[in-house]
Amino acid sequence: SGGIDLMVEVPPDNLKQFRDNADYKVYEQAGPHLWFLILNAKEGPFADKRVRQAANYAINKEAIVNDVLEGTADVAAGPTPPAFAWAYDEALDPYPYDPEKAKALLAEAGVAEGTELTFYVTEGGSGMLDPIPMGTAIQADLNAVGFDVKIETYEWNTFLGEVNPGLEGKADMAEMAWMTNDPDTLPFLALRTEAWPDAGGFNSGYYSNPAVDELLEKARVATSQDERAALYREMQALVQEDAPWVFVANWKQNAVSSASVDNFALEPSFLLLLQDVVKN
Repeated sequence: SGGIDLMVEVPPDNLKQFRDNADYKVYEQAGPHLWFLILNAKEGPFADKRVRQAANYAINKEAIVNDVLEGTADVAAGPTPPAFAWAYDEALDPYPYDPEKAKALLAEAGVAEGTELTFYVTEGGSGMLDPIPMGTAIQADLNAVGFDVKIETYEWNTFLGEVNPGLEGKADMAEMAWMTNDPDTLPFLALRTEAWPDAGGFNSGYYSNPAVDELLEKARVATSQDERAALYREMQALVQEDAPWVFVANWKQNAVSSASVDNFALEPSFLLLLQDVVKN
């Protein structure tokens, strides 16, 4: 129908104006998206699992999704977005914001006060939400537990050229986001040992756990969805415990239409299906 105006993936700072305006309808649901921090598990402080866990406790993810992103995302609990309901482990709770727990883990791991971290931040990019304000909030939270975080900012293509070949010798952590249409894609391409950059994958932090590798390989060939789901849930629990990433946010897929539009629904595939949409 002519005149239907749909705006998809509205920036967080623009969405509020539509929520508060009776002339528009706002549509939101969980999207197949994960915004996370890649941690360099090969060298430096994050080679120690306790330090990676400390980073997950140190960052106030609730403040990021509520204040920086204005409620357009939920706090992430692990490597699989909840949009994949059939494979998602609902028993996993996100790492809580607990700076004292973070400090205790850092002390246990022998991390000195003022340890420097190099943090790659991008100016923008697909699925990256609001990366500079998010990066500065993360920097402040990590500094508050004793790190000295140095941000290096790059435009998107340059950023990918730095991150995708691996963080070794360059950085301790980097922002990243993925949107996929299957729970297999992100962990298979970015968490397996055989997905290290020198093997052509996107495991830029060099995480390696043979048990995770085995679960992902089994899920790749399983013919039963129930079997795949069980394998993915087991994988999620192991990865959350190992904390190769800081699990920050799952973006809520959104769209805005005029108030006169009916029968519109968001699709997990991101396709706009308008066959039944009408304008009154």
